[in-house]
Amino acid sequence: MKTNHGFHDAYNAQAVADDVSQVVVVTWVTQQGADVNQLLPMLDATRRSLDDAGLDTRPDVVLADAGYCSTVNIDTAHANGDNVLVATGRLKHREQIPDAPRGRIPNHLTSRQRMARRLRTKKGRADYARRKAIIEPVFGQMKVKQNAGHLRLRGLDGAQGEFTLHAIYHNLRKLANHTTPAICSPAHRARW
Repeated sequence: MKTNHGFHDAYNAQAVADDVSQVVVVTWVTQQGADVNQLLPMLDATRRSLDDAGLDTRPDVVLADAGYCSTVNIDTAHANGDNVLVATGRLKHREQIPDAPRGRIPNHLTSRQRMARRLRTKKGRADYARRKAIIEPVFGQMKVKQNAGHLRLRGLDGAQGEFTLHAIYHNLRKLANHTTPAICSPAHRARW
């Protein structure tokens, strides 16, 4: 993968997670440094994964950071019926978000400008704020608890397989923590 310091044996891991349980629905590993080309394939993979699981549903809102923002991504996702909320850029240090827009949306705005306007609304800010509580902990838990920050298998297929195993392990941990009866809680075991 090309980086600021030349080419390195590195991978860019992508994941889609459920907002309630933080269960990973889709994973993908690529050698492209930029995320912008990964949004549409991940949306397609999410639809296929949900269909394969027999779930006739779509995510209410898909949240993505500024690395995924492009006019093509916004327009294509909208045309496919996906409700995406993509950050249009990063705030500079101590920069304030402008006040929420009022009134009708002007017709002359581009899709990127419409997205920026939507992010400034109360609902848009509330929805996008959830992103940090949904996907960031997934990657953090995988890196800390599973040492998934460095993949050990060589080659793109090996990296994809290893990252998928990390996601499966993460999901099993979430399932085990969710279904553990009260009798097996750490506080109860300490009394035995």
